[in-house]
Amino acid sequence: MHEIGVLTQAVKLVEQIALENQISRVKIITLEVGELTGYLPVFFEKYFPIVTEGMPVMEHAELHIQIVSGEALCNDCNALFNVMKHAGICPACRSGNKKILGGLDFVVKEVVF
Repeated sequence: MHEIGVLTQAVKLVEQIALENQISRVKIITLEVGELTGYLPVFFEKYFPIVTEGMPVMEHAELHIQIVSGEALCNDCNALFNVMKHAGICPACRSGNKKILGGLDFVVKEVVF
């Protein structure tokens, strides 16, 4: 369960930016979580209050999560498909030969102060 570590780093980054810019309150942090990262968003939601505890700038902050689907391009037939939905196998030609196009990132997408 690596969610606590990456969530802690994201929150510390936002806190640092807020403090450097003399912003006293973060209202919303929006994270983009790739479907293929292996991170479970439910844990981000569960641990957000614990990670932000003792950070006055984060008091009452909300966490929003946007899931980015794991998309791939089949190298054999050029079909686009969702890796998770199709267990990594192209639904058009049944090949496992693919190039991942999205869903591997974890990004602090937006911060509302």
